[in-house]
Parts: sequence; C-alpha cells; structure tokens
Amino acid sequence: MKALCLMTLSALVLLAAPVSTYASVEKPTVTAELVIDNDRGSSQYYSYTFPNTPTYYTRYSTFRLTNNADCDVRVNNVQLWGQSFTYNTNCYGKLRPGQSCFTQVGFRPMWEGYHNGQVRFYLSSGTIYLDLYGWGTYY
Repeated sequence: MKALCLMTLSALVLLAAPVSTYASVEKPTVTAELVIDNDRGSSQYYSYTFPNTPTYYTRYSTFRLTNNADCDVRVNNVQLWGQSFTYNTNCYGKLRPGQSCFTQVGFRPMWEGYHNGQVRFYLSSGTIYLDLYGWGTYY
C-alpha cells in the first residue's frame, strides 16, 4: 500500500511540474536569406528544395528577408501558391535599412511524388520570387 501511495504521489509531482522542465522549445533556424539590395534590380529569384518528406508529415523552413538597401522598403503583400505548402509571415509594412522579417513555409505532401509552389513578396521596389520544390515519399 505504501508503494502504491508513493507511486501515485510521484506521478502527481511529475504531472504538476511545468512542461518547460521536460520539453525544450526549439528556436527556428533560418534556412535561407532573401536580400533586398540596391544592385539587384526590381525582380529577384530564389529557390528552395525541401528534403524528401513522408506523406502527411510537415517540414518547416524559415526564410529571413533583409533590407540591405540604403532606403526604406515597403512589403505590400506576401502570397503563396502551391497545394502542398503553407506559410506564416511577419513581413508586412515598412522595412528600414538593416531590418529583417521572417516567413516560415511548411511542406506537407498528401501524395508521393513531385510538388512545387512559390512565395511572392510584393515590395515597393519590386517582387521577390521564392520557388519551392519538394518530393513526397511513402515511409
């Protein structure tokens, strides 16, 4: 009986402990840098290929957009195309010189095979195109 009470008490202590004690929060790592620059012209093209990803599993990649120009740049809109991709961004409004914003893209293939998509950053200085590629696998 003492052993059962001790086990129950131990379980209650474990359940009452804060979650942060057992699970560490992973900071997002930046996968690629997208740069706004005076020398690059009005349209810029980038591409990113996700690693092979099992169907119904989501992989995330984070992209940093940095204003390296010598003037403010306005992010007018961010749009995504591609059935297997999702995004979350804080890239809206004005980016001052040296300032950055982040866009996280998720790749979740629903079928095996090739997938593609695109993120577009509509800026006051032009458009940045980020082509997305991935391969859905069954395993």
